[in-house]
Amino acid sequence: MSETTRSPRIRIPLSLIELVFRPLPPFVGGRAIGLALRLAGARVGTSTMFWGMPTLAGSHPQLASQLQIGELCGLNFGCHFELDAPITLADHVAIGHEVTFLTRSRRSQNPHRRGEDSDAKPVRVEAGAWIGSRCTLLPGVTVGAGAVIGACVVVREDVPANTLVAGTRKISLARWRGK
Repeated sequence: MSETTRSPRIRIPLSLIELVFRPLPPFVGGRAIGLALRLAGARVGTSTMFWGMPTLAGSHPQLASQLQIGELCGLNFGCHFELDAPITLADHVAIGHEVTFLTRSRRSQNPHRRGEDSDAKPVRVEAGAWIGSRCTLLPGVTVGAGAVIGACVVVREDVPANTLVAGTRKISLARWRGK
C-alpha cells in the first residue's frame, strides 16, 4: 500500500462521521466516506470507493485504526467490519454488498461457559480478490490474491490464491483456465 493511505493527524470521532454519512443513500459520497474514515484513523487508499457507509463495530479503543484498505478497492453498501483485531484489504479488492468481516468468535469447549469470548484474530484479503454479496469471513481467515468468493459463502478457512469458492467447492482458477 502506498504512503497515501496514512491517517491524518486530525482525529474525528467515528460517531460524528456515521451521523453525517449513514443517512445518505447508496452511491452518494463514495470518496468522501473514504476521507472521513481516514480522518477517524483508518488507513484507506485515496482511490478507494464506498457505495454507502460501512458499519464499524468492536471493543478496540481506537476502532477505526484497526481497518486498513488499499488503493483502487470498491466496497458496496451494507458492509460490516468487526474490528477487535485488524482487518486488511490489499489493493484492487472488490467487496459485494452486505459482506461481514468477523474477528472474534465464541468458545464452546466448556459446557458450563458457552459463549465465552475467544481471542480476536485478524482477517486479510490479498490483492485482486473478489468477495461476493452477503459473504461472511470468519476470524483468522486469509483470502489469497486473485481469489473469487461466490455469493453467500461463509469463509471458515484460508482460501489459496487464484481459487474460486462457490458453495463448499474450491476450484483452481489457474487450472480451470488451462494454465
